[in-house]
Amino acid sequence: MDNRHIFIGGLSKLLIIVSVPLTILFGFLSLTSQKTASTQMLAEPTVILRIPIGVKDWSDIGSVMEPILQVPVQTLQGFEKNEFIVDSGAVISSLPRNWAEKTGKDLANAKRISFKGFGNTISFAYQSQMSLQLGNENVNLPVVFTEAEGTRSLLGRKGLFDQYSIFFDHTNKMMEIRK
Repeated sequence: MDNRHIFIGGLSKLLIIVSVPLTILFGFLSLTSQKTASTQMLAEPTVILRIPIGVKDWSDIGSVMEPILQVPVQTLQGFEKNEFIVDSGAVISSLPRNWAEKTGKDLANAKRISFKGFGNTISFAYQSQMSLQLGNENVNLPVVFTEAEGTRSLLGRKGLFDQYSIFFDHTNKMMEIRK
């Protein structure tokens, strides 16, 4: 074997020894920068609304945080604030029946549905739509107007939870709606 073949063989081994660790290092750096970029995207959401979570004292249960929003709802007279409970257990948002007239909804033409509520009680409601303001955004959501007396307004999953991220920060007693 001549010196040239020995030199080329040694040079080839040296290139392999140097290039393998460099390839691994550049691959690691690339992966790390991609993870950092995706983490930054998650860390910087667009917050639509940030409100404090209230606390209610229940005689038999004690203090419980209640995610209640004062949200303007489009009515025939303009926007009127209404108190909603943000309820991840509710399939759809609901308003008491008297809000149908305020919002100009004709329940005679709305689909009447039945659903089971707390304690498997059957209630009736009418399907429709409502327009409300979340921060600076106008949002159209499906809603049911309930026949049951004394029901509270709820913001449920359909239309809200599938379009926005809802974060409950119980440590700081804050709720955020993020886009």
